Formats: sequence, C-alpha cells, structure tokens
Amino acid sequence: TRTGPGSSTTTTMAPPPITPSGSGAYGYVTAGPTCPVERPGQSCPPRAVSAEVDARTSSGATAATTTSDSSGRYSLSLAPGSYTLTVVTASGWPRCPATPVTVGAGMATRTDISCDTGIR
Repeated sequence: TRTGPGSSTTTTMAPPPITPSGSGAYGYVTAGPTCPVERPGQSCPPRAVSAEVDARTSSGATAATTTSDSSGRYSLSLAPGSYTLTVVTASGWPRCPATPVTVGAGMATRTDISCDTGIR
C-alpha cells in the first residue's frame, strides 16, 4: 500500500480518566466538530475542553465544582443522587449541554460531555 501527502492519520491517546474516591462522577469534556469538512484519511477528532464543571441538584444548588484538565478529564466527589452537570466556558463556546447523571452509593459513574464548537 502506498500513502501520499494527507493520507496518514495521527492518533493521540488521552490519559485515562480520573475516578473519584467513593461516589461521584467523572469523564471527559470534549468539543467537536473540529474541522469544517472531514475528508477520508484526515483525522478530525474532538478536542479536549478545559473548563469549569458544576454538579447541580434538582433545585439548582451547586453540589460540587471542579475544572477539567488540559486532556478534558474531570472528577467530582458526590453523594448518591441525581445531578445535572453543567460546563461553564468563558466565551460561551463551545456550547455544552446540561448532562444528567445518577450517582449510586459507593459508585463512580462515568459521564462524558460532548460540546458543540459551532463549526459547520
């Protein structure tokens, strides 16, 4: 097989997620699309988002706050219950959906958050 310019792809492995001790939520915050047009053989993976991540109760109170790292990883220690995770970005972009999570007793629940860059 012969490859030419633009036909190779580079894959960067993200570090493993950080799990909270005890119960809580963890995962990655990423944003995509990152290219206006994807072409065969061209890698266009979502990018990591470093931003504030809040866990809110059903009444809207903040139960925990953290900041995702440069790889997009976040980890929140939370009591068992239902929460809504919100990502707070300085400029309003990327736009991240409010993401529900239910945390069980003694469990760490992985919840990845996919944000929209607005690129079309």
